[in-house]
Amino acid sequence: MLFQIPDSLIFIIWLILATILVALIIYIVVLLLESKTRASDKKFMIILLAFIVVLLLPVVLNALGTVLGAIGGALADIRNAIDGGGTNFLVMLVPVVGFLILLVLVKFLIDVPWDKSVWISLLILFLLYIMYSLIPELYTFLGVGF
Repeated sequence: MLFQIPDSLIFIIWLILATILVALIIYIVVLLLESKTRASDKKFMIILLAFIVVLLLPVVLNALGTVLGAIGGALADIRNAIDGGGTNFLVMLVPVVGFLILLVLVKFLIDVPWDKSVWISLLILFLLYIMYSLIPELYTFLGVGF
């Protein structure tokens, strides 16, 4: 009875921990790539970016994957009707679109040059894939997956 914690509370705890971890990584990367003053000036925006990346980006990518899956499925069915060789490859664009969304968010929220925002975005994306693999409660609570 003492250790029975509701699923929503566990999700909130993991969400806070993941946001802090991602914000810390973004802060360190901006500190190393850009400057200490830029990282200190953009603390709130780094925390906001981390929250958006941890909570909202998987939801948006899941919705995009659903739409692209439906469109690609329809196109594959048309191709199957013609010659029987249709395959749905359209859903493979979801990680690419996710990276581009992340790139734009990093560029305009933290206000770093494009070349440095590419490296920051790649590092964040790599960290998110590791984190969502190790802590599946973050995305299974929302019904979202990569």
